Amino acid sequence: MNREFQVVHVKADTPKERGRQYGEQAADKILAGVENYRQYFEKSRGYSWDETKAYAAAYIPVIEKMMPEVLEEARGIAEGAGTGLEELMVLNTRYELTQYPSKLPECTTAAVLPEASADGGTYLIKNWDYRPGVLDKIVLVHLEDEKGTRILGLTEAGQLIREGFNSNGVGLCNNMIQSIYDTAGSGIPVTFLRRRVLASGCFEEAYGWLVHAARCVSNNMLLVDGKHGRAVDIEAYPGGHDEIYPRDGIVAHANHFVVHPAIDALKSRPKNRDSRLDYLLRTHRGKIDPDCIKECMKDHEYYPEAICNHSNHPGEDPMKGLMTVASIIVDFQKQQAHVCYGNPCEGQYKVYDL
Repeated sequence: MNREFQVVHVKADTPKERGRQYGEQAADKILAGVENYRQYFEKSRGYSWDETKAYAAAYIPVIEKMMPEVLEEARGIAEGAGTGLEELMVLNTRYELTQYPSKLPECTTAAVLPEASADGGTYLIKNWDYRPGVLDKIVLVHLEDEKGTRILGLTEAGQLIREGFNSNGVGLCNNMIQSIYDTAGSGIPVTFLRRRVLASGCFEEAYGWLVHAARCVSNNMLLVDGKHGRAVDIEAYPGGHDEIYPRDGIVAHANHFVVHPAIDALKSRPKNRDSRLDYLLRTHRGKIDPDCIKECMKDHEYYPEAICNHSNHPGEDPMKGLMTVASIIVDFQKQQAHVCYGNPCEGQYKVYDL
């Protein structure tokens, strides 16, 4: 039977109320996620729960200063779910908490612009690779704010929207990279930054947030302008960033630095998923549509660490191993997202309207 992610519908005029609606609808998954990470950090990372919460809460002052409305939304999620803000902050800073000194390979992203597509459309693409233990805790959030901006995106329940697109034509997908400059420290957690970007009124506003945000760990961010058929991939690290632009209407990225490989902290990591996806898309250049992209995202070259990832093992701790937990294809022309639960080679994509 084809499985689907829970859809959370949110519409309110204040950040707190939007968060509360989200928290109430996804409360069971949020509380399960909190417990999931409590056990993970205690057993696998050797942190007490109090230490983990304190580390996560230390980000609150900089968020309060830079994007207080997003913090209010987080407070609302916690309130709606019946948990504390510190617990919710663990969910929303899990990238920072697990990134340094993490060595996980996560995610393959791409964009296809009008000159490379079959119908003149623009597409944003991602296979999200992460721990199997989060699969049943992922939600699809459809949100409308007081300005009438609509956002559709995927996230772990309790996290702010991680990636997706909005009715202003702004789309964002991300993948993990780790630089020699990464450290435990302060900055805007990437989940908060992504949420703020997805509220942007235009590409330029979103770009400004991505390149100017203070950060303590690296992150690769693929930003797409669905209204004007533009895209830029931003390899961001503490103290700087580099940019990769589409070539002939196609760009792909995975989990290593491309512009300046010398700053990659994980130089021995395989560097093949982005080049493989780039090759597959270019093979169909001028004929690329959602069905074509879906076939590309099922690819098993370099199995098990393929575009469609199967690095988990049956019976293993679900917070170990790795798998493609979700796949998303954003079609800006039709204002739709094609979303697959789990590995795309085993599931089916369902279409969701913005």
